[in-house]
Amino acid sequence: MAADPRDAIWNEAHHLQYNVSYTGELETALLARWVWLDSITKITVAISSGGAALAGLVFWKNSDYTFLWPLFTSISALLAIVSKELSVAQRLKVHATSVSALASLRADIDSLIVRMKINAGFSIADFEEKLLALRERYKIDVAEFPYDLLLTERLRLKTQQKLDASRSGK
Repeated sequence: MAADPRDAIWNEAHHLQYNVSYTGELETALLARWVWLDSITKITVAISSGGAALAGLVFWKNSDYTFLWPLFTSISALLAIVSKELSVAQRLKVHATSVSALASLRADIDSLIVRMKINAGFSIADFEEKLLALRERYKIDVAEFPYDLLLTERLRLKTQQKLDASRSGK
């Protein structure tokens, strides 16, 4: 007896759903890291800016802390330069767009799976076409992800464990 091609469509749909979920979680985690870096940079620059020079006077009045203000302003300037050179604002935009695109794709895959559950005798040709179109969207979305220096093996593993735990019902 020949295997039912619907089984292959089911398996591929679930595999694609997992990959999209993993990539979406990873993009969300990267977005959070870039938002954190951007926030820290903006806060330190704001504190050390000319408007916050009053805070520097507090350090100068107490001779034990005079070294802190130049150190703090130097760190602030360094963070501002690093932020500019790393194109943090652009990375925030790219990751936010990716998170949104992957969420939309995930919803479309979930809808396809629901439709297959409701109609167990679904049209193989029709659903194969839909599945291949979703795979193509995923391929295009993933191709747009730039190299990211905040993407570590530890983050990949943590994301994978989180996704696997949520799928196993833990």
